[in-house]
Amino acid sequence: IFMGQLFNNSSHQFDEYSQKSILEYAKRLEEKTLREFLSKQEIDFIEANILAKPGNKGKLGHHIEQFYFRYPLNSVSEADFPCDLELKVTPIKYIKNGQLRPKERLVCNIINFMDIVNESWKSSTFLKKNRFTLLIRYIDPIDKSINLLDYKIFDVQIFDIFENSGDSKQFEQDWNVIVDKVKNGIADDISESDTLFLGACTKGANREKSYRKQPFNSEKARQRAFAFKQQFMAELLRRKLN
Repeated sequence: IFMGQLFNNSSHQFDEYSQKSILEYAKRLEEKTLREFLSKQEIDFIEANILAKPGNKGKLGHHIEQFYFRYPLNSVSEADFPCDLELKVTPIKYIKNGQLRPKERLVCNIINFMDIVNESWKSSTFLKKNRFTLLIRYIDPIDKSINLLDYKIFDVQIFDIFENSGDSKQFEQDWNVIVDKVKNGIADDISESDTLFLGACTKGANREKSYRKQPFNSEKARQRAFAFKQQFMAELLRRKLN
């Protein structure tokens, strides 16, 4: 019953068809922790069913999606919100000189090698899902004993790939580099060093055993997902801090 109540869309405190409404609702998280927005029942549920399990802290992004936005976790090809907005929660960290840096790349959707060769950049499944990203950055604490619910949210923004022409041109160029390798039957030779902003990282619980069919080659290729590369995440953070 609890989980059913949790994902009742009538409980949304924002207009899911409005990016502006979603952004305003998400902005409430800035400089706060998820715990501050949860009921005792929700906190107890998370701590008993997720955080208490050995080796399983869960992911802050999953908790924000489920317990703040009231959306069940999914892996659909469309964006998370019906207004073409994709939710991404990503960590940043303080380095020794006291500066903030992104902790990792931002992984997007799995690449379907068989389908992507028939796509164009403007109509790509990547853009359909990831053109508009609700980017929520949180500070990954040095002290790993800190409860996940007490991680501080640093900032919230909507990133539009086409807002900056330099970004969109580079993303398009990177996308084409990746797709050209698939078209040439060498999907397994894709390297993140091939591109500047948009990468294609290996993906899967066991990355050496996660393989997918590729066209123009009878050999399977390692499963990959599109990702905003760490250097681009650093550039986005730099723009915010400046």
